[in-house]
Amino acid sequence: MSGLSQEVRSATPINPSIPSLADVVPSFRLDGHVTIITGAAGGLAHTLSQALVAQGSQLALMDLSHESLENTRRDLIHFQKQNNLPEVAISIWACDISNADEVEEVVRAIPGEHNGIIPQKLVHTAGFCQNINAHEYDAAKAQKLVNVNLLGSLYICQSMARQLLARRTRRKSISTDVNESGEVLPHFPEASFVLIGSMSGLIVNTPQPQCAYNMSKAGVIHLVKSLAAEWAKYGIRVNAISPGYIATALTKQVISQSPEGAALQKEWTNRIPVGRMAEPKEFVGSMLYLLSRSASSYTTGENMVVDGGYVCW
Repeated sequence: MSGLSQEVRSATPINPSIPSLADVVPSFRLDGHVTIITGAAGGLAHTLSQALVAQGSQLALMDLSHESLENTRRDLIHFQKQNNLPEVAISIWACDISNADEVEEVVRAIPGEHNGIIPQKLVHTAGFCQNINAHEYDAAKAQKLVNVNLLGSLYICQSMARQLLARRTRRKSISTDVNESGEVLPHFPEASFVLIGSMSGLIVNTPQPQCAYNMSKAGVIHLVKSLAAEWAKYGIRVNAISPGYIATALTKQVISQSPEGAALQKEWTNRIPVGRMAEPKEFVGSMLYLLSRSASSYTTGENMVVDGGYVCW
């Protein structure tokens, strides 16, 4: 015990220095970075994109429709002007996230539109849901959903990691971060991939049937843990945000157009402890925390559930 006590005492300096503010309070600025946002034309992604440009990040917006992306970029430029924000570069990329070759091609091309900056930040929102009874689920529909929601998550992370590792500089170092052959491992402490999971990866939603969506999001959550464990040696952090029900503009429109929609909303909110659906802006803080090196450098493989307490019951 005496030896252990000595070790504990020696871990604390007798005369501790006063740290600088930057050593204590994290920064959420993303100046000089390019963030890839998939599903960028969606309602949640739109709000997250606004927060990212406000923090100085350049954006590479990916979605299926070039026209929708043009509208999103135009809105973001207007947002910057209205709020007197410094302009940042915003590129748009039509891409099918379930096509690995397309994803690879786009990720490789992005630095060319951003002064050669390789993206190290990812906010992956691409995905969709279908409400179909399990015994009636068409195989082709289920496969397409899994290809987009789950395999698309793998493809975008793979392509970004490959681009980082391909540009590494091999050098001799006294670093202890080496592989079995003694080669120094590349390290990317700014790299942070944030995937949008869902509470549906943890619970079974009711009353709507959505087994394929649920299993795809459960897969995303475990993919995050798998990639985080494998890539930690490179400094690449991978985390998930799992939302509950979100009141995007589209969702509000859908549930307000019929008695069935209103009944569905009532059923959902009755099961949420805070008694309401989320607003898209309520996910900004979680995203910025996970993207920020100074705020979350020790956080990887985490599934951050932001659901108003739904999974508590």
